[in-house]
Amino acid sequence: MTGSIIANKGFIKTYGTAHDSSGNLILDANVLAAWGGLQSLGQGLGMLSMHFVADRFGRKVAFFSLWLALLGGVCCESFGRIWQTWLVAKLLSGYGVGSVQFLTSTYITEIVPSRARGFLLLFYSIWYAVGQLFASAALKILANTQPYNYLDLIYTEWAMLGIMLGVYFYIPESPWWCANHDKDERGRAIVARLNGGIEGYNVDFHYEIIKRTVERERAISKALHGESLGFWQDVWATREIFMGVNGVRRGSTEIAGFADPFLFSLLLAICAIIVTVLQALTTDLVGRRTLFLGSVVVTWVVLLIVGGMGLIPNKSAALNKLVVFFALVWRMSSTATGNLGWSYVAETGSSRLRAKTAGFSAAGGVCVGVLFSTTVPYMLNANYANWGLKTCFFFAGISFPLCVASFFVMPDTSKRTPAELDEMFEKKIRPWRFRAYVTDAQRALQAERERTGETDAAQLQNNMVGKA
Repeated sequence: MTGSIIANKGFIKTYGTAHDSSGNLILDANVLAAWGGLQSLGQGLGMLSMHFVADRFGRKVAFFSLWLALLGGVCCESFGRIWQTWLVAKLLSGYGVGSVQFLTSTYITEIVPSRARGFLLLFYSIWYAVGQLFASAALKILANTQPYNYLDLIYTEWAMLGIMLGVYFYIPESPWWCANHDKDERGRAIVARLNGGIEGYNVDFHYEIIKRTVERERAISKALHGESLGFWQDVWATREIFMGVNGVRRGSTEIAGFADPFLFSLLLAICAIIVTVLQALTTDLVGRRTLFLGSVVVTWVVLLIVGGMGLIPNKSAALNKLVVFFALVWRMSSTATGNLGWSYVAETGSSRLRAKTAGFSAAGGVCVGVLFSTTVPYMLNANYANWGLKTCFFFAGISFPLCVASFFVMPDTSKRTPAELDEMFEKKIRPWRFRAYVTDAQRALQAERERTGETDAAQLQNNMVGKA
């Protein structure tokens, strides 16, 4: 919402400090650059620091900490009336958003079964799109009825903070965090709360899997295991930034030449919701790697197409409609790429270092995002470079090497447990072979099934526990 609101007339009247060639009040590109840069800086700080809280004090304490940062940001947005106040708001909100982005996916990975993990990791992203949909719809309504009213929309953020606080009080601590800190009784109680009501579910067996995975990871070199996984996720994080997902997506529609930025943002939000739902339903069937690489290719090709349209002088109404169509296609493919990127960040880190690798990996992209958050306004602003749609050429060019690299470094983590992923990373299995690889645990389970003739999963678990 805070990205799209900069096109609101009341917002411009309150915070505008410059004038265009016609003498109309506008937001200064320097101010926009400072806001964008500080928000990206806040995101990076959250990703680089919140994992210390999450690892030391628990996931729930980290959630409450980021909530306080968001509270401070909303206070500045609600009561500040000078553009400098929004510098603080952007920094605090960026810190909270950066923290919640990696921490939520990490938490989901740790509490849901591996078979449902892919769906939930992607489906939770729909709430980001729903939030943008509501914000865009509200901005469109206000633009038509009360064009100088922007505060009502900001005040709705207080309701969201209240909902978040209730959720954070309700959710349990992560059993993986309990296992890492030898709080085994608490960990078993949490596993029982989450899944104990399932018929045939063996709480001790499943917590023992968590515990043994943690113990094995403790024997692996922290430098080798953690840094290796974090490096590849840095590759993803910077790739998404280079393709313009964070640099051009929000708040730039008006200065890029779209007549109704609120309606355009509304269409983008609807596309994001549709693609997120479809992606969540198909990710385990098709595979993470296939969906990721497909969306990367589509995003890059659309950047070239839209950039080429920017070269055409005196654009007709039909051409503008075509630009909107490809912009919506770009939105869908880039949303798919971003959703899967956060899924990779959460899934590929070892349990002992998951919060750290997720935070550092996401922060790698944000560090580059600070650069583009401060430069993209100059690329689009009519008083500076005024590239317009040709900005897409810039992102297509710098993203090409990273798009190619994605084919060689992005694995398929669908339906894999943390222990299975650890095994494949340790054995240096090629990323394109992850989906078909048979792990030691799968071989042992199949051998037990053939030896006993037992097909019931719960009974096989009990047999394995007895042998152990």
